[in-house]
Amino acid sequence: MAGKRRGIYSIAPNNGWNDQQLTKNCGIVPYLFHKRYGYRAVMVGTRMQAEYPSLERYIQGVEMDFLPDAEWETECRYLLENYQDMDVLVLHGLFPFYFPILHRYRELRPDGKVYLELDPNSYYEDTLEWTHPAFLRFLQECDVIGASCHRMQKCLGQKWPCVVEYLPNGFYNFDQLDMAVDFEQKEKVILTVGRIGSAQKRNEELLEAFAKVYDKLPDWTVRLVGNVEPNFIQWFEDFCQRYPQIGRQVVMTGPIFEKKQLLAEYKRAKIFALTSVFEGGTPNVVAEALYSGCYMVTSDIDAADDVIDEGRCGKKYERENIAALADILYQVCRDENLMRQGGERALAYAKEEYDFEKIIQHLYWLLFKEVG
Repeated sequence: MAGKRRGIYSIAPNNGWNDQQLTKNCGIVPYLFHKRYGYRAVMVGTRMQAEYPSLERYIQGVEMDFLPDAEWETECRYLLENYQDMDVLVLHGLFPFYFPILHRYRELRPDGKVYLELDPNSYYEDTLEWTHPAFLRFLQECDVIGASCHRMQKCLGQKWPCVVEYLPNGFYNFDQLDMAVDFEQKEKVILTVGRIGSAQKRNEELLEAFAKVYDKLPDWTVRLVGNVEPNFIQWFEDFCQRYPQIGRQVVMTGPIFEKKQLLAEYKRAKIFALTSVFEGGTPNVVAEALYSGCYMVTSDIDAADDVIDEGRCGKKYERENIAALADILYQVCRDENLMRQGGERALAYAKEEYDFEKIIQHLYWLLFKEVG
């Protein structure tokens, strides 16, 4: 196989990929291996959408191989047909679905490299039977295991008989947008981005907290960006009936797919709020908010200390403690110096920790012990 073009293959953790995943860590890892190191990059799974606009719009050069189904026989047949090109195999998560796939790959390519990308949270991690022989074999067959927040890296590294690396979910500037942040142009906006109204995100906490202090912050607005769950629409209507004067201070934009427009939302906001009850590692939105100079406010998820840089660019509160969140919002919104200093630190911190080019270079070194 000397002289053969190397290949990196990313296997979907369930049926297949959706388009949004192509511009997150799932797609960025193979894309940057293609762009930086000349790899043939392939994302494998069943077809989840009729079209994948991000494939040509953002991750040019990456291929997608669509399987007819996600059955083991189909995956095995694909491995047998393509294993010689799979120099690097990327797996996403601790799913039993992956166990036989990886074991078969190891039989076919003992010289191949395997990167297991983890985004676990402490709730999910506690359910894993990591002492089971199949689980232990799965860990042993990986070359690099990465967690996206320091707390989970430490927790898993102490429990499992393997090394767990810190490899965060970073930011990549696909459109070469102007990333300069003008703090003087920032507005009195508290921003959140994600699946608005999902049980995990707990956006109700943010609005209930804001409702406690909005009369003292008449110039402030909360902006919620993302797809809105149907149940949340009814909840929001009831919320506005309880607080009839708050309507003008809360805006739901719906989803924003154009990256330039989404970046503008981040740049205009002074505060980014994350109210999740749990997250898998560090959410992708964190790097985007940090790169935009937002002061960070977060619930005490596993990655909370990473999100706020140990308090240097934000504050955390106890999940479901709406009064504590309201107090933080009130104190921060009234302290321009705190927001400015925190925002400037957020920007510097993002460049230090969340540059995806640096993250990929580090991953390359971990896999091959070569400077990429």
